[in-house]
Amino acid sequence: MPLSPDTQLEEMLKLLVERFGADRSLGEVFATCHALRMAREGRDFSVSDIARATGLPKQNLARWLKYQVSIGQANTRPSEDDARRQNISITDPVWAFRHLERAAEIFGCDLDTPRRR
Repeated sequence: MPLSPDTQLEEMLKLLVERFGADRSLGEVFATCHALRMAREGRDFSVSDIARATGLPKQNLARWLKYQVSIGQANTRPSEDDARRQNISITDPVWAFRHLERAAEIFGCDLDTPRRR
């Protein structure tokens, strides 16, 4: 039996709080989901890449990245092309993707197929 929209929303919010804590912003959640998708696609990415893709300020994303590194969810390394650029890697993608898959399930999205507009 499909969940009602209210139940789906509550499940999604519960998942976000469990995954990111009550003190994380929706922008940080958006950045994390975008980073996970890029990692899943095997792409290198930086704070600048996430800022361009999401429209979030680099300053906020730099704080988000610092937090992710401090809790052990991400690492940085210099880019091979530009040493000023720091590429981001997810330290435990299996754990992280489990949360992304749960969110996709709640929204009825298929992570392997791009959503139609």
